[in-house]
Amino acid sequence: MGRFHLRVDRMLKGWNIPGVLSICGGFLLHLTLGTLYCFGNLNTYMTSYLRVNVPGQENKHYSDAIWIPTLATLGQGLFMTMSGYMEERVGIRITILIGSALMSSGVFLTYFTIQYSMMLTTFTYGFMFGLGTALAYAPPMGVAMRWFPKKKGLVNGIIVGGFGFGAFIFNQVQTAYLNPWNISLDDNGFFTNPDVLERVPSVFLLLGSIYSVMQLIAVMLITPPSEDEMESNAPVLSSTVDDEEVIYQNDDFDETSPSLGSRPNSLHEMQQVVSNGDGENVNPNQVVKTAEFWILWFTFVLNTQAVGYINSMYKAFGQTFIDDDHFLAITGAFAALFNSSGRVFWGHLSDVCGYKYCMLIVTVAISFLFSTLYFTEYGARVLYALWIWLIFFSFCGNFVLLPTASATCFGTKYSSKNYGLIMTGSAAAAPIIAILTQGLSPRVGYLGMFIIIACFSAVSFVLNLFFPKCPTPRKILEQLNRPASNL
Repeated sequence: MGRFHLRVDRMLKGWNIPGVLSICGGFLLHLTLGTLYCFGNLNTYMTSYLRVNVPGQENKHYSDAIWIPTLATLGQGLFMTMSGYMEERVGIRITILIGSALMSSGVFLTYFTIQYSMMLTTFTYGFMFGLGTALAYAPPMGVAMRWFPKKKGLVNGIIVGGFGFGAFIFNQVQTAYLNPWNISLDDNGFFTNPDVLERVPSVFLLLGSIYSVMQLIAVMLITPPSEDEMESNAPVLSSTVDDEEVIYQNDDFDETSPSLGSRPNSLHEMQQVVSNGDGENVNPNQVVKTAEFWILWFTFVLNTQAVGYINSMYKAFGQTFIDDDHFLAITGAFAALFNSSGRVFWGHLSDVCGYKYCMLIVTVAISFLFSTLYFTEYGARVLYALWIWLIFFSFCGNFVLLPTASATCFGTKYSSKNYGLIMTGSAAAAPIIAILTQGLSPRVGYLGMFIIIACFSAVSFVLNLFFPKCPTPRKILEQLNRPASNL
């Protein structure tokens, strides 16, 4: 009996239950934050409501609403670094709780603002949503990477998979609540049926209530590891091996790299904890001086163009030749499923093949899919759905590859701050796609916009050719400390 309990205790310890629960909490939290991707579905209802029910908004078009996700992205990019500083002062859980409260408050307040103007709606459902997301987004990923330093890409992929999966659930919730009768648009491409439009404000009360409950549960599940728990998972280096030849501490010392044998040879080796990014870290002041940071930053700027446009306009484009609101809602829901599963896929692939190889594939895929998306109009509507799904599967790689690359290059100690700096690239990119959509889209049409976005990702491909193959905090710190005359 005693032997059985010993086996159970060792098995439960091997499962790392607090770490697993933290990943579950991060996934649940990101389910709510990721409802930003529902905007492509909500846009048709929100804009139609404003045109019909709010005086002075009669001439609003779908392209005008691009500023709502733009302000959300801008808020997320500008303030994500703040979450790292808040973690140090008030703790991870309080930081997440404040961010969640801001995000859900923005959703609740949209019940009022959408009854007055698109500008006020842009502030509550755009900026407040993005600000809350900025504070709550990165901390769960940092916690997960500290619990599982060997699987940074995978655990990041699982958590941000929730961000992609949220729209799969809530697209259906929104459409079932707003348009259960599958009422079609009018001849001008907008909803005018009063049964549909009168439900638009109250949908934000429903969504805000659901988000709040999910976020409270998520905060209770997320537990940062202690220093001792972090050390028990940290890689151990002998003095004779290279940076990448690491072994991980556990009870039996049975997980090693091929070049190290079965276990450390001495206590001295066990104490040389380096962790391929967890023992040595590059702080934010140093990060901005590195070429790796600027490649990641510009990658975010360039690739975010694809994300911002397709998230807002995929349904409006589909409505130009598909007269079935439920089909388009289902397309969006399954796009979210591809968005979610793709993040786990890219996270695992990055652990196996590294950031550079994966990002080159992502940028090529985005360029090809956008440059050919317009022509799905001439095929069956299933072809349109397939192209949308593949685009979501491709672009979602950015949101797991970039934070994983940041942690790999600069370490996990300042992960929220460093990734927040990289996320400012999305803040810089957001106004660009909004201005292009509002200014160029009426002139060049969907085909022109798709080609422009494909070109952005093609430039990103060229840029990532210069990213180093195996960067580590140690190598980057050595480069920063090297005398200028030796560079």
